Formats: sequence, structure tokens, C-alpha cells
Amino acid sequence: MWKYVKRYLPYAVLAAAFMVGEVLMDLLQPELMSRIVDDGVLGVHTGGVGDMSLIWALGLKMICLVLFGGLCGSLNNAFVHMTGQNVGNDIRKDAFRRLMTFSFS
Repeated sequence: MWKYVKRYLPYAVLAAAFMVGEVLMDLLQPELMSRIVDDGVLGVHTGGVGDMSLIWALGLKMICLVLFGGLCGSLNNAFVHMTGQNVGNDIRKDAFRRLMTFSFS
């Protein structure tokens, strides 16, 4: 199996890297949301006074992170499918080539 996978290993590594990027973006969202609620809306650290500029800044940051996470997810899917299709194609070609060496009887 390794002989099939090693040819497309760069695609598999890129897919894994983009998956890590997507997961990291998903893990950052709750922390930013809690800062929006705690500091921006409730004003926990500012004596009960909300901060609308903080809400806007963190909201825009969250939107950018979501877009980057979506891009990473899309690229992950593209590289995973390229790897899977190419490995499957190579296996089918080798299986067919082997079958063609058999005698008809």
C-alpha cells in the first residue's frame, strides 16, 4: 500500500496541514465569543460598562477567522480527494494489469 501512497504523500501532508488550520480556527471562536460577551456586552473588566468598539473589532476578527477556516476546509477537501482518487486509480490500474496476465482458461 505504501508504494501507492508515497507518490501522493505531498498532497496528503497538505491535506493534514489544512485540516489543522481549520480545526484551530474552530477552536479560537469560543474564546473570542466569550470576550465579546464578558468585556464587550457585560463589561466585566470595565466596571459594568460595555465596549462597542471591542464588539466590532472582535466581530470582524471572528469573520476573518471563519473565512480563513472555510478556505482551509475547502483546500483540505480538495487535497484529500486528489490523494484518494489518484491512489485508487493506481490500485485499479495495477489490478487490471495483473488480471490481464492471467490465461483465459
